[in-house]
Amino acid sequence: MLMEKITYEGMQNFILENELTDSVAITLHPDNFDDLVMDYLDFNGNQIERPFEILGIEIVQDTSGDVSKNKIVFLSTV
Repeated sequence: MLMEKITYEGMQNFILENELTDSVAITLHPDNFDDLVMDYLDFNGNQIERPFEILGIEIVQDTSGDVSKNKIVFLSTV
């Protein structure tokens, strides 16, 4: 799935609209991951938890080079 701009609010809406559960994790391009983390920090007073989750869905950075910029890839956690 593609998102024009990946933001904290946009990711919350995406998770809710797609009714995602903790059976999946979301993998993002490193640039999108970094941008999302910075946006998240702005909303949460510069505090972040590990693992990085939004609405109970783990968000991870792609380290394989397989995820294109602005693309959301699901990983099964089950």
